[in-house]
Amino acid sequence: MAIEEMVLLNMTFDRHELDEVLFKLKGSQYFYPQSASKIVNNVKGVHALQEDNVYTQLLDRLIQIASDIKLDLNRDLAPGHTLDYQVKSDYLTSLEEEIKKIKDVQDQLIQEKDENKKTLEMLNRLSLSEVNLDQLLECQYVQARFGRFKRHNLDKIKYYEGRPFIFNKLGEDHHYVWCCYIVTNNLQLEVDNIFQALGFEEIKIPSFVHGKLEDAKKELKDEIDAMQEYILRMDQKMTILRETHKVDLLKLYSTASFLQRIEEYKVFVVDYQSKCAIYGFIPTRILDEFKNQMKDIESIEYQKLPADILDHQHVVAPTVVHNAKIVKPFEAVSKVKQSDKIDTTIAFAVLYYAVFIIFLGDLGVGAILVLLGLLMRKKKMGSLLLSLGIASMLGGLIYGDLFYTINLYPAIALPLSTVFKLVDGIVLLIAGTFTINAFKKMYLENSTIERVLSMKGICGLIVVYALLVYLGCVYEAHINWPVTPVAIVVVACLVLVFAKSIIKKKSTK
Repeated sequence: MAIEEMVLLNMTFDRHELDEVLFKLKGSQYFYPQSASKIVNNVKGVHALQEDNVYTQLLDRLIQIASDIKLDLNRDLAPGHTLDYQVKSDYLTSLEEEIKKIKDVQDQLIQEKDENKKTLEMLNRLSLSEVNLDQLLECQYVQARFGRFKRHNLDKIKYYEGRPFIFNKLGEDHHYVWCCYIVTNNLQLEVDNIFQALGFEEIKIPSFVHGKLEDAKKELKDEIDAMQEYILRMDQKMTILRETHKVDLLKLYSTASFLQRIEEYKVFVVDYQSKCAIYGFIPTRILDEFKNQMKDIESIEYQKLPADILDHQHVVAPTVVHNAKIVKPFEAVSKVKQSDKIDTTIAFAVLYYAVFIIFLGDLGVGAILVLLGLLMRKKKMGSLLLSLGIASMLGGLIYGDLFYTINLYPAIALPLSTVFKLVDGIVLLIAGTFTINAFKKMYLENSTIERVLSMKGICGLIVVYALLVYLGCVYEAHINWPVTPVAIVVVACLVLVFAKSIIKKKSTK
């Protein structure tokens, strides 16, 4: 139970078995493939295999279709391992054409409905005004324009006072000013240009509108209602289309997503034309198990290489730890790095379990930690909180405590003071963490001086434990111990650390 011993495994196989190899590697938990670009050494005819983006294109089209027909895409359906790209592309093309026909009709109806709504609003404004529509439309030498523009442009009309047009405001709402302007035929273009600059939207008055505005408004309302009904029919057609093709589209999405993820693995493939190779790190412990999983691939050949053989090409083995389930959550505390040669997970597990059972044990606190762990079970901290919660509840059963204040029954053993338990537990967690990290640093440190004369070395440990022993004797055991010997030890260690730092700075100059 420590850092895994890794080897660099070179797998060579026939090109026609590439997909099968990639399928198996995708499901492998302990194989760490390396980018082919780091392996290739500029040899003619040898290169990294290029990723094909056909599945990406297929997925892009699927996402657009799903958006059009309001289909929620998911990967709930089991993916297929093969896909006939041309057949599926033709299928999507035919579906896109059907969707386009429905959308074109729907878009046209929506546009016409909006225009009719604006016209109806204009007729409502006209029915409230004193403008004689019949007289305006019968004029031969002047033109009348009906429409609207944004309210914030209304004040700009005053800048055009005295220009050859008549402006008549018909009404306004929160957003628009509804109006008409009248201009002679010879100045029509000039005045039209002025109003276009104001953002004027012309609204055409239907030819059937003469004197009977109410009849025209009724006809427009009927047309708007009919269009709305037809738009709803187009929605129903889209719904039928979605339900008809739902299963096929979801299956295609699941398969294409899976194959795209497999395709991404091609960055790890070295192409030797008729042969392919994949380099990757794997723990020595499961090497035989891994080979057994790949036994169906007849052409595959293995070459086991030292983990550091390609360090000069920046092919560096990952640091992988292997621990039992009971201590695995504490990998989040030990935080093994790439440069580490020692795994302190077990030490942290023993420390935390002991402290949470003996010193921080409580049924209420343990239950809360368990609940938080279950809520965060998909994260690394979730399993850690769950383990600490169970340990705390075990301690709570020993002491019979609930939230450190309610005693449910007499303690089974170790009837310690609650305050001392909490303080001692926190102090032990801090001191224990410092001790473990100090021993780890001393193990990794090459310099004997640094191992001894540093705060994370022997001197630091002496200082910490001298203070702990003194405080424990005086405040918990109530032993009248003079402070002078402890002060001498602490000061001596600090002086040695300080002197080492000065010598080190001078030597580096």
